[in-house]
Amino acid sequence: MLIRRYCKTTLFLLFNFFLVANTLASDFVAVKSSKAILYEGPSESTKKELIITEGYPLLVMVSLKDWLKVKDHEGKISWIKSSDITTERTVMTLKPDSYIYSNASSDSIKLGNVEESVALKLLSVLATDGWVNVKSESQGIDGFISANDIWGI
Repeated sequence: MLIRRYCKTTLFLLFNFFLVANTLASDFVAVKSSKAILYEGPSESTKKELIITEGYPLLVMVSLKDWLKVKDHEGKISWIKSSDITTERTVMTLKPDSYIYSNASSDSIKLGNVEESVALKLLSVLATDGWVNVKSESQGIDGFISANDIWGI
């Protein structure tokens, strides 16, 4: 009876450990290198799939020692070297004309227009009524963008 209880407790703890580890692995990162390569597998000897630039957000699916299995905004799954990423958060615009507003409302002042596939610095991971606080480093503006216009949150 004591052994059975010990086994159940051990299994419960292991299950929760893997659940928590999997949850922690499912997070966003951004490319920190000016250019980074996405690979087909976790090795430089595998096929090179795409070159991406600084700020590009990626969703981490699996984390190994030196490699991350990631998903991009189109749902493509690849591998990237851990040394090419940062935990600093960014988002990417999905529409040709996305606007950054002064407040979390389309009725507020438009501060700037952002083209499609542009990385923006994420100032807060919290979305307020469908709005996200971002910074356009190229335009030097902070404001709010609709969560429907971005990927990476």
